[in-house]
Amino acid sequence: MKIKTKGKCAKCNELYTAAKAEAHLLTCALRSDLLPQTDTDGYLVRISCAERPDMYWMFATIPKTASLSFLDSFLRGAWLECCGHLSKFTIDGHRYISHTESGNPSQSMKKQIDQLLSPGSTCEYVYDLGSSTHLEIQVVSEVHACPQKKVTVLMQNNPPDFHCELCKKTATNICSICGETICSSCCEQHSCVVDEGADYILMPIVNSPRSGVCGYTGN
Repeated sequence: MKIKTKGKCAKCNELYTAAKAEAHLLTCALRSDLLPQTDTDGYLVRISCAERPDMYWMFATIPKTASLSFLDSFLRGAWLECCGHLSKFTIDGHRYISHTESGNPSQSMKKQIDQLLSPGSTCEYVYDLGSSTHLEIQVVSEVHACPQKKVTVLMQNNPPDFHCELCKKTATNICSICGETICSSCCEQHSCVVDEGADYILMPIVNSPRSGVCGYTGN
Protein backbone atom coordinates (compact mmCIF):
# COMPACT_ATOMS: atom_id res chain seq x y z
CA MET A 1 0.00 0.00 0.00
CA LYS A 2 1.61 3.24 -1.18
CA ILE A 3 0.58 6.09 1.10
CA LYS A 4 2.55 9.31 1.38
CA THR A 5 2.13 11.08 4.70
CA LYS A 6 2.97 14.59 5.81
CA GLY A 7 4.46 15.73 9.08
CA LYS A 8 4.36 19.00 11.02
CA CYS A 9 7.53 21.02 11.61
CA ALA A 10 8.15 21.41 15.35
CA LYS A 11 9.08 25.08 14.81
CA CYS A 12 6.64 26.57 12.28
CA ASN A 13 3.86 23.92 12.23
CA GLU A 14 3.86 23.76 8.44
CA LEU A 15 3.21 20.36 6.85
CA TYR A 16 5.74 18.60 4.61
CA THR A 17 6.21 15.21 3.02
CA ALA A 18 9.31 13.22 3.92
CA ALA A 19 10.88 14.18 0.58
CA LYS A 20 10.67 17.90 1.39
CA ALA A 21 11.15 17.75 5.15
CA GLU A 22 14.94 17.58 5.06
CA ALA A 23 15.45 20.82 3.13
CA HIS A 24 12.90 22.63 5.28
CA LEU A 25 14.39 21.54 8.60
CA LEU A 26 17.86 22.72 7.60
CA THR A 27 16.50 26.25 7.18
CA CYS A 28 13.84 26.30 9.92
CA ALA A 29 13.90 24.08 13.00
CA LEU A 30 17.67 23.67 12.99
CA ARG A 31 18.08 27.46 13.01
CA SER A 32 15.73 28.08 15.91
CA ASP A 33 15.66 28.04 19.69
CA LEU A 34 14.25 24.50 19.57
CA LEU A 35 17.88 23.40 19.79
CA PRO A 36 19.58 25.30 22.63
CA GLN A 37 23.05 26.60 21.99
CA THR A 38 25.27 23.98 23.58
CA ASP A 39 28.74 22.64 22.98
CA THR A 40 27.36 19.23 22.00
CA ASP A 41 27.67 18.22 18.36
CA GLY A 42 25.16 15.83 16.91
CA TYR A 43 23.55 14.48 13.78
CA LEU A 44 20.28 15.14 12.04
CA VAL A 45 18.98 11.70 11.10
CA ARG A 46 16.10 10.44 9.03
CA ILE A 47 14.51 7.27 10.39
CA SER A 48 12.02 5.48 8.16
CA CYS A 49 10.28 2.18 7.66
CA ALA A 50 12.35 0.25 5.11
CA GLU A 51 9.28 -1.12 3.33
CA ARG A 52 7.13 2.04 3.53
CA PRO A 53 9.55 5.00 3.79
CA ASP A 54 7.01 7.59 2.62
CA MET A 55 4.40 6.45 5.14
CA TYR A 56 6.32 6.04 8.40
CA TRP A 57 9.26 8.40 8.95
CA MET A 58 10.75 10.93 11.33
CA PHE A 59 13.61 13.42 11.45
CA ALA A 60 15.45 13.83 14.74
CA THR A 61 18.72 15.03 16.23
CA ILE A 62 20.94 12.83 18.37
CA PRO A 63 24.32 13.57 20.02
CA LYS A 64 27.32 12.16 18.15
CA THR A 65 28.63 10.61 21.34
CA ALA A 66 25.44 8.68 22.05
CA SER A 67 25.72 4.92 21.85
CA LEU A 68 23.84 2.60 19.52
CA SER A 69 22.14 1.29 22.64
CA PHE A 70 20.82 4.79 23.36
CA LEU A 71 19.38 5.02 19.84
CA ASP A 72 17.98 1.50 20.17
CA SER A 73 16.14 2.51 23.35
CA PHE A 74 14.66 5.55 21.61
CA LEU A 75 13.44 3.52 18.63
CA ARG A 76 11.84 0.96 20.91
CA GLY A 77 10.05 3.62 22.94
CA ALA A 78 8.94 5.68 19.95
CA TRP A 79 7.79 2.98 17.55
CA LEU A 80 8.49 -0.63 18.39
CA GLU A 81 8.66 -2.11 21.88
CA CYS A 82 6.13 -4.85 22.57
CA CYS A 83 7.68 -7.95 24.12
CA GLY A 84 11.37 -7.22 24.76
CA HIS A 85 12.59 -8.73 21.49
CA LEU A 86 16.18 -8.69 20.27
CA SER A 87 17.23 -5.93 17.88
CA LYS A 88 20.25 -5.23 15.72
CA PHE A 89 21.96 -2.56 13.67
CA THR A 90 23.83 -3.48 10.48
CA ILE A 91 26.52 -0.95 9.53
CA ASP A 92 29.03 -1.58 6.73
CA GLY A 93 28.30 -5.28 6.94
CA HIS A 94 28.88 -5.49 10.70
CA ARG A 95 26.08 -6.40 13.12
CA TYR A 96 25.54 -4.82 16.52
CA ILE A 97 23.05 -6.77 18.61
CA SER A 98 21.07 -5.67 21.67
CA HIS A 99 22.12 -8.72 23.72
CA THR A 100 25.42 -10.36 22.85
CA GLU A 101 27.47 -13.19 24.23
CA SER A 102 30.38 -12.04 26.39
CA GLY A 103 32.77 -13.44 23.79
CA ASN A 104 31.53 -11.06 21.07
CA PRO A 105 32.26 -7.51 22.31
CA SER A 106 32.62 -6.29 18.72
CA GLN A 107 28.87 -6.81 18.29
CA SER A 108 27.94 -4.69 21.29
CA MET A 109 25.66 -1.68 20.98
CA LYS A 110 27.90 0.22 23.41
CA LYS A 111 29.82 1.73 20.48
CA GLN A 112 29.39 5.47 19.88
CA ILE A 113 27.43 6.58 16.85
CA ASP A 114 30.18 8.87 15.55
CA GLN A 115 32.61 5.94 15.51
CA LEU A 116 30.44 4.18 12.96
CA LEU A 117 28.40 6.79 11.09
CA SER A 118 28.98 10.18 9.44
CA PRO A 119 26.93 12.53 7.21
CA GLY A 120 25.74 10.56 4.18
CA SER A 121 25.96 7.22 5.96
CA THR A 122 23.03 4.82 6.20
CA CYS A 123 22.41 1.76 8.31
CA GLU A 124 19.77 -0.88 8.76
CA TYR A 125 17.95 -1.58 12.00
CA VAL A 126 15.75 -4.56 12.82
CA TYR A 127 13.51 -4.97 15.84
CA ASP A 128 12.39 -8.55 16.58
CA LEU A 129 14.39 -11.14 14.65
CA GLY A 130 11.25 -13.26 14.22
CA SER A 131 8.30 -11.04 13.27
CA SER A 132 10.69 -8.32 12.17
CA THR A 133 10.20 -4.61 11.68
CA HIS A 134 12.91 -3.11 9.45
CA LEU A 135 14.01 0.51 9.62
CA GLU A 136 16.54 2.52 7.63
CA ILE A 137 18.53 5.27 9.33
CA GLN A 138 20.27 7.97 7.29
CA VAL A 139 22.62 10.60 8.69
CA VAL A 140 21.55 13.78 6.91
CA SER A 141 23.97 16.35 8.35
CA GLU A 142 25.91 17.50 11.37
CA VAL A 143 24.23 19.64 14.03
CA HIS A 144 26.33 21.97 16.17
CA ALA A 145 23.76 22.70 18.89
CA CYS A 146 22.35 19.41 20.07
CA PRO A 147 20.66 18.72 23.43
CA GLN A 148 22.77 16.36 25.50
CA LYS A 149 21.57 12.83 26.25
CA LYS A 150 18.38 13.33 24.26
CA VAL A 151 16.86 12.50 20.90
CA THR A 152 14.87 15.49 19.69
CA VAL A 153 12.16 14.76 17.13
CA LEU A 154 11.81 17.71 14.75
CA MET A 155 9.24 16.22 12.39
CA GLN A 156 7.31 12.96 12.24
CA ASN A 157 4.67 11.59 9.93
CA ASN A 158 1.05 12.21 10.84
CA PRO A 159 -1.05 9.04 11.19
CA PRO A 160 -1.80 7.63 7.74
CA ASP A 161 -5.43 7.25 6.66
CA PHE A 162 -6.47 3.65 6.11
CA HIS A 163 -9.75 2.53 4.62
CA CYS A 164 -11.79 -0.53 5.48
CA GLU A 165 -11.22 -3.34 2.97
CA LEU A 166 -14.94 -4.17 3.10
CA CYS A 167 -16.87 -0.89 3.15
CA LYS A 168 -14.15 1.71 2.39
CA LYS A 169 -14.93 3.77 5.49
CA THR A 170 -12.12 4.87 7.81
CA ALA A 171 -10.44 1.80 9.29
CA THR A 172 -9.71 1.49 13.01
CA ASN A 173 -8.30 -2.04 13.21
CA ILE A 174 -5.67 -4.11 11.43
CA CYS A 175 -5.59 -7.90 11.12
CA SER A 176 -2.47 -9.45 12.64
CA ILE A 177 -2.79 -12.40 10.24
CA CYS A 178 -3.37 -10.90 6.79
CA GLY A 179 -2.65 -7.19 7.40
CA GLU A 180 -5.97 -5.94 6.04
CA THR A 181 -7.51 -2.87 7.66
CA ILE A 182 -11.11 -2.93 8.87
CA CYS A 183 -13.56 -0.49 10.43
CA SER A 184 -15.24 -1.29 13.74
CA SER A 185 -18.56 -2.06 12.04
CA CYS A 186 -17.08 -4.70 9.73
CA CYS A 187 -14.86 -6.55 12.22
CA GLU A 188 -17.13 -9.57 12.59
CA GLN A 189 -17.33 -9.98 8.82
CA HIS A 190 -13.58 -10.02 8.23
CA SER A 191 -12.58 -13.36 6.69
CA CYS A 192 -9.81 -14.12 9.21
CA VAL A 193 -12.16 -13.44 12.13
CA VAL A 194 -14.72 -15.77 10.55
CA ASP A 195 -12.09 -18.49 10.04
CA GLU A 196 -10.65 -18.17 13.56
CA GLY A 197 -13.99 -17.73 15.26
CA ALA A 198 -12.65 -14.87 17.38
CA ASP A 199 -11.70 -11.22 16.94
CA TYR A 200 -8.57 -11.29 19.12
CA ILE A 201 -6.52 -11.26 15.93
CA LEU A 202 -7.62 -7.67 15.26
CA MET A 203 -5.45 -4.92 16.72
CA PRO A 204 -5.94 -1.16 16.88
CA ILE A 205 -4.23 0.82 14.13
CA VAL A 206 -1.41 2.92 15.59
CA ASN A 207 1.03 5.37 14.02
CA SER A 208 3.93 2.95 13.79
CA PRO A 209 5.50 0.63 11.20
CA ARG A 210 4.88 -2.15 13.75
CA SER A 211 1.13 -1.66 13.67
CA GLY A 212 -0.56 -5.07 13.58
CA VAL A 213 2.59 -7.03 14.42
CA CYS A 214 3.07 -9.23 17.51
CA GLY A 215 1.64 -7.52 20.59
CA TYR A 216 2.36 -3.91 19.63
CA THR A 217 -0.44 -1.51 20.53
CA GLY A 218 1.48 1.79 20.64
CA ASN A 219 3.08 3.86 23.38
